[in-house]
Amino acid sequence: MDAQKLTYFLAAAHTQNFRKAAELCYVAQPVLSRQIAALEQELGVELFTRQSRRVSLTPAGTAFIAHARDILERMQAARQSMASRRDQAGGVLNVGCIEPLSDTLLPPAFALFQQRFPAARVNVTVSGTEELFGLVEEGRLELGLFGLAPERMRPQPFLVVHELYRDRLALLVAADHPLARAERPVGVAQLFVERLALLNQRFAMRRILERIFAQHSRELNPVLNIDNVATLKLIVQHGGVSTVLPQSLLSPADRQCGMAALPIHDLPDIFTFALVYRREATLSAVAEGFITAVTESVAAARPA
Repeated sequence: MDAQKLTYFLAAAHTQNFRKAAELCYVAQPVLSRQIAALEQELGVELFTRQSRRVSLTPAGTAFIAHARDILERMQAARQSMASRRDQAGGVLNVGCIEPLSDTLLPPAFALFQQRFPAARVNVTVSGTEELFGLVEEGRLELGLFGLAPERMRPQPFLVVHELYRDRLALLVAADHPLARAERPVGVAQLFVERLALLNQRFAMRRILERIFAQHSRELNPVLNIDNVATLKLIVQHGGVSTVLPQSLLSPADRQCGMAALPIHDLPDIFTFALVYRREATLSAVAEGFITAVTESVAAARPA
C-alpha cells in the first residue's frame, strides 16, 4: 500500500468517476483504474461498484476513506519531520497569495520568517483564488494563502486546508452613504438596491455573491467589475457605489477616510482565510518555517 494508490482512491471517492479522478491526478484513466484494482486486491475487498459511466463506493470503500486519509497524513508528518532535519539556512519557496492578504497578513509574516531564515528566498505570486488554487494542486506553488468560500473548506482528497481565521461579509460604503454614520448591520435585501462595484470572477468573493443573488432569484449586475481590492476600495471611498467584502478588509486607514463596514446580519456565508498545500508533498524546512510564521502572525494580529 503506497501513497499513490491511496491518493488515486481518495480522488475517485471524491469524484465518483474514474475519468475525473484521473484528470485531477494528472494520469491516464487506465493507470488510475489499475492502481485502484491493485489496492482492492491488496486489501481483499471491493472499494467501488463499477457502473457504465460512474462508480460508487461500497460500504468497505466508505469505511476506508478515513483510514486512507490517516495514512497519508502520517506519511506527510514523517516527511515533514525528516525535512526539518535538513539545512535550514537557505532554499527557495514559491508561495501564492490573494491580494487582500498580500497587503495585510503577508508583510508581518515575511518579516518574522526572514528573521529565522535570512538566507531563504521567497517568490510570491499574487492573483485570484481560483488561479492560485490550481497552481498549488499542480505542485507549481508549495503554499497558498487564500480566501475560501464554504464549499472549498470541505475535505480535499489531496490538499491540506489549514484554516487561519474566519470573517463575516459586510457591505462597505463611503462616508456620504446614508447608512455610513449608523454603522448598524444590514440585511441581504439591502444588496439588491445598492449600486455594487465588485471583484470579478477570479475571486471567491464573486462566486459567493452570485450564489446569494441566485438563491433570492435576483440577477447580479454590478456597475463595475475589477480584479484589484485596493482600487475597489478607493472607488467605493469616492462615493456612488458600495461593495461586499469580508469585514476585516476595512483597514484603520479606510475608516479614517470615513468608510464603514456594515455586517450583513442575515447572511450565513462565512469567508475563511486559509493556508493550503498538497497533502502528498514533502514540505521543506523553509516551507515549514513560513507556515509557522504565518500562523504566529495571525495569532498576534487576532488574539483570542
